[in-house]
Amino acid sequence: MNDNPEDSGMRDDEDIDPGEPVAALAGFERDTSSGLIMRIRHTIQRRTTLGQLTSFSADMPLLVLREFWSILIEGLNPVGTRKDTGDGEKVS
Repeated sequence: MNDNPEDSGMRDDEDIDPGEPVAALAGFERDTSSGLIMRIRHTIQRRTTLGQLTSFSADMPLLVLREFWSILIEGLNPVGTRKDTGDGEKVS
């Protein structure tokens, strides 16, 4: 006995025969209007733009705060550029 749900799902999909399409429903098929395609495209673009704007609005204050924090930390611990000290050594 195999309790693996993946195997049973695959067998069920293979066993089902969808048969012939219903001929009566073929008359209801319509071409997609260009207006519908444009509305869908504009909706997707609007949601994408809103998502990017929201992400930018949330991330930018954190980036600015982090940059100010690094400036503050570097100001408290200056790194010297004098010739008599090595690279990156602190100035006393």
